[in-house]
Amino acid sequence: MNLEKPYIISVYALVLNEKGEFLLLRRSENSHTNPGKWDLPGGKVNPDETLKEAVVREVEEETGISIYPGEIAGEANFELPEKRVIAIVFNGGYVISEVKLSYEHIEYAWTSLERILGMETLPAYFRNFFKRFILENKKPYEPPV
Repeated sequence: MNLEKPYIISVYALVLNEKGEFLLLRRSENSHTNPGKWDLPGGKVNPDETLKEAVVREVEEETGISIYPGEIAGEANFELPEKRVIAIVFNGGYVISEVKLSYEHIEYAWTSLERILGMETLPAYFRNFFKRFILENKKPYEPPV
Protein backbone atom coordinates (compact mmCIF):
# COMPACT_ATOMS: atom_id res chain seq x y z
CA MET A 1 0.00 0.00 0.00
CA ASN A 2 1.43 3.38 -1.01
CA LEU A 3 0.32 6.03 1.48
CA GLU A 4 1.32 9.63 1.02
CA LYS A 5 3.59 11.15 3.63
CA PRO A 6 1.82 13.24 6.26
CA TYR A 7 2.23 17.01 6.36
CA ILE A 8 3.38 18.83 9.48
CA ILE A 9 3.58 22.53 10.21
CA SER A 10 6.79 24.04 11.54
CA VAL A 11 7.59 27.62 12.47
CA TYR A 12 10.88 29.50 12.30
CA ALA A 13 12.05 32.99 13.16
CA LEU A 14 14.27 35.57 11.54
CA VAL A 15 16.22 36.86 14.54
CA LEU A 16 18.61 39.75 13.92
CA ASN A 17 21.31 41.46 15.96
CA GLU A 18 22.09 45.17 16.06
CA LYS A 19 24.26 44.80 12.91
CA GLY A 20 21.35 43.36 10.91
CA GLU A 21 22.87 39.86 10.84
CA PHE A 22 20.62 36.80 11.00
CA LEU A 23 20.92 34.13 13.70
CA LEU A 24 21.67 30.68 12.30
CA LEU A 25 22.03 27.48 14.32
CA ARG A 26 24.12 24.47 13.32
CA ARG A 27 22.37 21.17 13.96
CA SER A 28 24.19 18.44 15.85
CA GLU A 29 25.75 15.60 13.87
CA ASN A 30 23.30 13.09 15.36
CA SER A 31 20.21 15.13 14.41
CA HIS A 32 17.42 13.21 12.64
CA THR A 33 17.10 15.95 10.03
CA ASN A 34 19.92 17.80 8.29
CA PRO A 35 22.74 16.71 10.63
CA GLY A 36 25.59 19.22 10.70
CA LYS A 37 23.69 21.75 8.58
CA TRP A 38 22.81 25.33 9.47
CA ASP A 39 19.21 26.18 10.23
CA LEU A 40 16.94 28.97 11.41
CA PRO A 41 15.71 28.72 15.01
CA GLY A 42 12.34 27.00 15.12
CA GLY A 43 10.54 23.68 14.95
CA LYS A 44 7.24 21.84 15.12
CA VAL A 45 3.93 23.33 16.21
CA ASN A 46 2.20 21.45 19.04
CA PRO A 47 -1.52 20.73 18.57
CA ASP A 48 -2.54 23.01 21.45
CA GLU A 49 -0.65 26.18 20.46
CA THR A 50 -0.95 28.99 17.97
CA LEU A 51 1.75 29.54 15.36
CA LYS A 52 3.11 32.56 17.27
CA GLU A 53 3.13 30.66 20.57
CA ALA A 54 5.03 27.85 18.87
CA VAL A 55 7.70 30.10 17.36
CA VAL A 56 8.23 31.87 20.71
CA ARG A 57 8.58 28.48 22.47
CA GLU A 58 10.88 26.96 19.86
CA VAL A 59 13.22 29.97 19.71
CA GLU A 60 13.45 30.10 23.50
CA GLU A 61 14.06 26.34 23.77
CA GLU A 62 16.80 26.39 21.13
CA THR A 63 18.53 29.69 21.95
CA GLY A 64 17.40 30.95 25.35
CA ILE A 65 16.17 34.14 23.61
CA SER A 66 12.67 35.55 24.10
CA ILE A 67 11.17 37.04 20.96
CA TYR A 68 8.03 38.97 20.05
CA PRO A 69 7.12 37.61 16.62
CA GLY A 70 5.90 40.04 14.01
CA GLU A 71 4.35 39.33 10.65
CA ILE A 72 4.97 36.26 8.56
CA ALA A 73 8.12 36.85 6.50
CA GLY A 74 7.48 33.93 4.17
CA GLU A 75 7.31 30.17 3.91
CA ALA A 76 9.28 27.17 2.80
CA ASN A 77 8.11 23.69 1.89
CA PHE A 78 10.33 20.65 2.02
CA GLU A 79 10.26 16.91 2.25
CA LEU A 80 11.95 14.68 4.82
CA PRO A 81 12.19 10.89 4.67
CA GLU A 82 9.04 10.39 6.76
CA LYS A 83 7.04 13.60 6.28
CA ARG A 84 6.45 16.78 4.30
CA VAL A 85 6.94 20.08 6.08
CA ILE A 86 5.20 23.40 5.63
CA ALA A 87 7.51 25.91 7.32
CA ILE A 88 6.17 29.34 8.23
CA VAL A 89 8.88 31.94 8.90
CA PHE A 90 8.11 34.88 11.19
CA ASN A 91 9.98 38.11 11.63
CA GLY A 92 11.44 37.61 15.09
CA GLY A 93 12.81 41.09 15.59
CA TYR A 94 16.09 42.47 16.80
CA VAL A 95 17.69 41.05 19.92
CA ILE A 96 20.64 41.97 22.05
CA SER A 97 20.94 38.82 24.07
CA GLU A 98 23.33 35.99 24.73
CA VAL A 99 22.55 32.78 22.84
CA LYS A 100 22.34 29.63 24.97
CA LEU A 101 22.14 26.62 22.66
CA SER A 102 20.05 23.55 23.40
CA TYR A 103 21.31 19.99 22.90
CA GLU A 104 19.89 20.05 19.35
CA HIS A 105 22.57 22.44 18.08
CA ILE A 106 26.35 22.63 18.35
CA GLU A 107 27.08 26.14 17.13
CA TYR A 108 25.48 29.47 16.27
CA ALA A 109 26.48 32.36 14.04
CA TRP A 110 25.26 35.85 13.27
CA THR A 111 25.39 35.90 9.48
CA SER A 112 24.93 38.55 6.81
CA LEU A 113 22.26 38.08 4.16
CA GLU A 114 24.92 38.07 1.44
CA ARG A 115 26.81 35.22 3.14
CA ILE A 116 23.62 33.23 3.75
CA LEU A 117 22.84 33.15 0.01
CA GLY A 118 26.13 31.37 -0.68
CA MET A 119 26.06 28.87 2.20
CA GLU A 120 26.08 25.31 0.87
CA THR A 121 25.59 24.06 4.44
CA LEU A 122 22.22 25.82 4.70
CA PRO A 123 19.45 23.63 3.25
CA ALA A 124 18.35 24.74 -0.22
CA TYR A 125 14.79 25.45 0.94
CA PHE A 126 16.09 28.13 3.36
CA ARG A 127 18.48 29.59 0.76
CA ASN A 128 15.49 29.82 -1.61
CA PHE A 129 13.44 31.44 1.16
CA PHE A 130 16.11 34.14 1.58
CA LYS A 131 16.26 34.74 -2.19
CA ARG A 132 12.49 35.33 -2.21
CA PHE A 133 12.81 37.44 0.94
CA ILE A 134 15.22 39.78 -0.87
CA LEU A 135 13.08 39.94 -4.03
CA GLU A 136 9.99 40.80 -2.03
CA ASN A 137 12.02 43.50 -0.24
CA LYS A 138 10.63 42.52 3.13
CA LYS A 139 11.87 44.42 6.13
CA PRO A 140 12.64 42.55 9.36
CA TYR A 141 10.20 43.19 12.19
CA GLU A 142 11.01 45.83 14.75
CA PRO A 143 9.01 45.57 18.00
CA PRO A 144 7.09 48.68 19.12
CA VAL A 145 9.05 51.00 21.36
